[in-house]
Amino acid sequence: MKENYPPNIYGEIMKNKILTIGPVTKDLIITPTEQYYQIGGAVYYQSNTLEQLKKEHIAIISVGKDDVKNLDKTLKKQELILQEKTLEYTNIYNKKLQRTQKAKFSQNTITPNNININLNQIQYALISPLTPNDIPPETIKHLKNNNIQTVLVAQGYLRKTDENNNILKRKWTDKEKYLENTDILCLDEEETKQSFNINNTQEETIKKILNKHNLKQLIITQAEKGSTIYTQEKTYKIPAIKTDKNIDATGLGDTYIAAYIAKLEETNNIQESGLFASITAKEKLQHKGPLKTSKEKIEKELDKYR
Repeated sequence: MKENYPPNIYGEIMKNKILTIGPVTKDLIITPTEQYYQIGGAVYYQSNTLEQLKKEHIAIISVGKDDVKNLDKTLKKQELILQEKTLEYTNIYNKKLQRTQKAKFSQNTITPNNININLNQIQYALISPLTPNDIPPETIKHLKNNNIQTVLVAQGYLRKTDENNNILKRKWTDKEKYLENTDILCLDEEETKQSFNINNTQEETIKKILNKHNLKQLIITQAEKGSTIYTQEKTYKIPAIKTDKNIDATGLGDTYIAAYIAKLEETNNIQESGLFASITAKEKLQHKGPLKTSKEKIEKELDKYR
């Protein structure tokens, strides 16, 4: 059902809402001290981050029909695409928070025909596939054609599974079809090398990728080294904010990118948005599950860096 949005004082529809789109997962988390099940997936962490930051948002989520009952209240009020099965992930962490994964993939493709919301108020779309089939290029094109800034968290296109459900690397051979309608691309350092078949992420190398694919930004997350945000004009180094309370690293990158886009939509300041996202990721790391810290507390800490 399409929503009717009020115009601003100039009679224009305000584009200030963030869309998150992708599948949720049924996760088994195994750490050196415990193991437990929870709902996960990029869209889960992103939506909860935006909710906690009091940012206008909506999500389009694919989920197995039998698992709707397990969704939290933030996800239950979103646009749900019911599938036969939910993606299943096992995340195994060592003492250094290094992760190995297993997965049972499902064919939960989100096509333009599944998008039944009014897109007029969407400023940014966070597009987060977890398998190669989740979000096809025509879906990204559809969002871009609706004058939406597309943010692609592309990790799902780089994965496949073997007969034992181990996650293996996959070549992203058809990336041009996805990137031609992408404004901001977000990957970790190893994913960047894998995606573009490069040996390093030096500035000169990344600038060539930006120009070749006409990307506005390429964000590379680098774990304890922080992150680097590249534009065609400038490079921004964002430090990791340290904490001794390394409780739950699952969804850390998704929390970071949601917080970054939320702040970027407000300020259009890349450095400030990166610092805000880094602080937000640190706060998420200190608690099990999605972000639980208030926006006010994060803003107060950000003031120290301004």
